[in-house]
Amino acid sequence: MSARTPRHASLQRSPRRLARGAGVAALSLALFAGSSFALAYNDFQTNIDRHDIDDYLGERPTADGAEPAPLDPSSGEDINVLILGSDTRTGEVNNEYGETPEGGQRSDTTMLAHISADRSRVEVVSIPRDSLVTVPRCMMADGTWVEERTEAMFNSAFAEGADGGDLGTAAACTIRTVEKLSGVLIDDFVIVDFAGFINVIDALGGVPMCIPEPINDEKAGLELSAGEQVLGGRDALGFARARYNVPGSDGSDIDRIGRQQELVAAIAREALSKNLLTDLPKLYRFLDAATSTLTTGTELGSIPTMAGLAYSLRGIDLENIVFETMPFDWAGNRVRPSADAEALWEALRNDEPIHGALNATGEEPSDEPTVGGTTEEPPEAPPLTAEPEATDTPICP
Repeated sequence: MSARTPRHASLQRSPRRLARGAGVAALSLALFAGSSFALAYNDFQTNIDRHDIDDYLGERPTADGAEPAPLDPSSGEDINVLILGSDTRTGEVNNEYGETPEGGQRSDTTMLAHISADRSRVEVVSIPRDSLVTVPRCMMADGTWVEERTEAMFNSAFAEGADGGDLGTAAACTIRTVEKLSGVLIDDFVIVDFAGFINVIDALGGVPMCIPEPINDEKAGLELSAGEQVLGGRDALGFARARYNVPGSDGSDIDRIGRQQELVAAIAREALSKNLLTDLPKLYRFLDAATSTLTTGTELGSIPTMAGLAYSLRGIDLENIVFETMPFDWAGNRVRPSADAEALWEALRNDEPIHGALNATGEEPSDEPTVGGTTEEPPEAPPLTAEPEATDTPICP
């Protein structure tokens, strides 16, 4: 696949692709035949908050003038999904975490998930919220435009786009920013808030994690002892949010990204180990929890697409689910994309594998990374906790 060049993207599918998508939809729905899922289908579909953001995306990168790939597991096309974690405090569970700092809505977690065309790989790239980037012109829900800004904080794109609380325009502005940054065409998006994250983890029955040292982060609402344990939804959320009083942490967003990737890797292990597609009661509970709290685009928010894509990934090797952070250089207490970032984006544009810093087994890949990371040291920060005492018996294997 050649590098993608900007063009105006029309999301109208060709008849051939529409027919192919319809075939996959029928196959996906067949998974539910003869079970309670057939009756629950409409409930699941109406649970999802879907946004059609086509008109807000403007000029976009694509491949050789082709339409963006349909989210179709048999299409032979790679898929790029932007995953956004919203810190909105709207709702019964979300408002337990206090008021959103500085008001409005923000996305403190952004991951670009690349699913390979042959469905053998998933590469997840975290984009630091404190990255200094160009935020392009973004259209608001009322049709007005906010002008391009340079040297802007990456997560300001979501906050600016959410003017008036519209998650669709928040996602669109973030997508435009990622596409400007990377040249990678984003096929769809998912927004998960605190309540949604808690519900998904609890629907899985919790996530097994090994905590090397005790964590007590009052701001994240987290208190964990050391050792092997299963994190429920609230503790998993606290682990993802923790920044302060975490042993070995410098309190930065970069440091937190590493823990978030470890958590998502553990979620992938747990979801695949449970084989949800063959355990109908578990799949029902999981979809009921997930679809009631998701905000998506029009394609990924389709239940047949979700089921078909999940089915196509059912045999993926954990070693082929890889996590990396956008390569960066430090700029004071902020970061900028480094020259190495382009090699990472080019690999994703061309559907080529990356090695990354972590895979879903919880281990570092055996090969040396070819792209990713940073060669610079972060600014010095005072230690937040005392050094742990040495022990002959490791808490975690």
